[in-house]
Amino acid sequence: MTDPGMTTRLQAYNWTAALKEAASDARDHLKRDARLMEYHVGFALLRQAAQTSRLAYSAPPRPGWPKKSALPDGPDEVTQWQLISAYLKGDLTSLPSIQNRPPQPSADDIDRCDLVLHIWHNYALPYKGDRSRLKKAVYLRANGAKPNKIAAVTGLTVRQLRNAVNEAGQDIHDQVVFYIKR
Repeated sequence: MTDPGMTTRLQAYNWTAALKEAASDARDHLKRDARLMEYHVGFALLRQAAQTSRLAYSAPPRPGWPKKSALPDGPDEVTQWQLISAYLKGDLTSLPSIQNRPPQPSADDIDRCDLVLHIWHNYALPYKGDRSRLKKAVYLRANGAKPNKIAAVTGLTVRQLRNAVNEAGQDIHDQVVFYIKR
C-alpha cells in the first residue's frame, strides 16, 4: 500500500513532537469539561494537515476561465511592492495599508502535512461502507465547515459525522503510534 520511500519517511519522522503539538491544539478546541482522548489528537493532526495544505498548495486555475495578464488591470490589482515604490517615488501622498496574508507554513509543517495526508488517504476509515462520502465529510469538518452544513451536503446526520470524525481521528492516531513504536 505504501511505497518504500514513503515508509522510510513515515518511520523517520519525529511523531512524538507532532503528537505533543497536536495534543496542545486538540486541548484548545475541546470544551471545558471534555477529556482529551486519542481520537481528538488524531483529528487535530488531520486539522493541522488540512490547514497547511490549504496554505501551502494553491489550487490550479479553473479551465475555461479567462487568464490574468501579466500587467495589472486596475489599482486594486497592483502589488504591495508597487504601491510602496510609488510612495517612495512620491507618486502617492500616503503609504497604503499592507494586506495581511497568513504566514507560509514551514518545511517541517509541509512535511508533516504530506505524511498525515498519506496516512489519511491510506489508513483512515478502512472498513466503512460509504467510505468516500464519510471521508469527504470528515475532511470538510477538518477544514472548519459547520456540522449542520456538512450534514446537508453529504446526507449524514450530525451524529454520524461526529462518529466518523472520532473514528478517523482514532485511525490516524493508531497509525502514528504504530510508526512511533517501529
